[in-house]
Amino acid sequence: MTKSTEHSSKHLSKRVEIKLGASRLSSLVDEASSLMDQLSTLSEAQRESVTKGDVEQIIEVVSAREPVVRQIVRVGEEIGAFINDPKMVSRLSDTDRDAALKRIALIEHAMKRLRERDAQDQVRMEEARDGLANQLSGMGAGQSALRAYSTKAKTPNPILQDRKG
Repeated sequence: MTKSTEHSSKHLSKRVEIKLGASRLSSLVDEASSLMDQLSTLSEAQRESVTKGDVEQIIEVVSAREPVVRQIVRVGEEIGAFINDPKMVSRLSDTDRDAALKRIALIEHAMKRLRERDAQDQVRMEEARDGLANQLSGMGAGQSALRAYSTKAKTPNPILQDRKG
C-alpha cells in the first residue's frame, strides 16, 4: 500500500465513522422524538380521563404509558452515553452535532412540559381522592346516625343513647 493509498483509506474510514456516528445519533433522536409524541398523546388522554374522573380510563392510560416511558429512559441513556463519549462526539461533524443537540433540547423541553402537566394531573387526582374520602366519611357518619335512631332490634335504643350522652 502506498502512502497516498493509505492516507486515502484512512480518510475514507474517518468519513465512514462520521457518517455512522451521525446516523446512529440521528436514529436515537428520531426514536426519542417519536416516543415523546406517543407519550404526549397518552398524556392528553390522561388529562381528559382525570378531568372526567374516569378511573378505569386513567388506569388504562397509565398502563399504556409505562412501556413508553421505559423506552424513553432507555433511548435517553443511549443518547447520553453517545454525547458523553468524546470519541463518539469527535466522529460527528459540527453540523450534525449541533442539529442533534437542538433536537435533543426540543425533546427535553417537551419532557419538561409533560412533567408539569403530569404534576397538575396528580394534584387533580389527589383532590378527587380527598373529596371522595370526605364523602365516604360523611356517608359513614350519616349511616351511624341513622342506625342510632333506627327501630330495628339490632341497634341500641336511641333514648338510652341520648341519656348516656
